[in-house]
Amino acid sequence: MKRCRNRFSAAILLTACCLLLSACGFHLRGSADIAEPLRQLTLITPERSRSQLEPVLRRLLEANGIVVNAGTGYLLQIISEKRSRREATLGANADIDEYELNTKVNFIVKDPQGNPVLKRTLLAERTYDYDADKETASSAQEAQLYIEMDQQLANQILRLYANLKPATP
Repeated sequence: MKRCRNRFSAAILLTACCLLLSACGFHLRGSADIAEPLRQLTLITPERSRSQLEPVLRRLLEANGIVVNAGTGYLLQIISEKRSRREATLGANADIDEYELNTKVNFIVKDPQGNPVLKRTLLAERTYDYDADKETASSAQEAQLYIEMDQQLANQILRLYANLKPATP
C-alpha cells in the first residue's frame, strides 16, 4: 500500500514539473522557430576549397526543418572561410606554451528576389595548452577545438537566419 502511494506521489510530482516547464516557455536547445518563407534555402560555399563549416551547417539547418538546396527561396552564400593558428604564449625557453585558433567566416543571405538581407563576418576563437612532448594529443585537441568552433559558427548563422523578418507580399 505504501509503495503504491509513493509511486502515485512521484507521478504527481513529475507531472507538476512537466506542467511548470511547459508553462514557462521552456524549449529544448537546438530547435529554432523558423518562419515558413525561410524554410526553403539554397546553400552555396566557395568552390575553391572544401568547406569545413558546410556539412555542420547543413545538418543543423535540416535538423531545424529547413530544406537545403531546394533551388528556391532564400540563398545563403558562404563567401569565405579562413582558419588560422598562432602562438599565444611562449615559455621561459622561448618554447610555445599555448596556441590561439581562429575561424573566420563571411556570409551573405539574399531573399528570393536576390536582394541582400544580411551580411556578416563571424569569428570564433579558442586557446589551448601545447605540449611538444605530447604532439599527438595536442593535434587531437586542436582538431576537436576546430570542430567546436564550426558548431559555434553554424549555431550563430542559424540564429541570425531564423531572426530574419521575411517580406510580406
